[in-house]
Amino acid sequence: MQRYTLKPGTWYACELIGDEFGEDKCSYSPIKIQRVQPGKSGNRRLHLHFHHANYSEGVRDKVYELTTVERGASFLLAKSATHEPPRYLQIYDITPEWVARHFPQHRPDEDIQGWLERHA
Repeated sequence: MQRYTLKPGTWYACELIGDEFGEDKCSYSPIKIQRVQPGKSGNRRLHLHFHHANYSEGVRDKVYELTTVERGASFLLAKSATHEPPRYLQIYDITPEWVARHFPQHRPDEDIQGWLERHA
């Protein structure tokens, strides 16, 4: 089976999952991968450098140390090694439906990539 791979310079849909996100346990954000640094071979760790579009301006560039929990053909599920309480990230391809569901200010006729670059 092909494993999901994150590519620098690409926007993805990200669900951050954890108790700190209130009743829904989830926060949604487009993220743009800046760099992925794999850990030592076989330890399932990686350093993910990314632009977190849902954070306030000035604190959007993030670096997370992650441990891969599962990596399917269409998603990556990882646990932050540094957040307490535990925080998980589920990352997958961004779609027009995902943007419309979580960011209603986006117009359906507007190009997603252009909208992300202008509003991130």
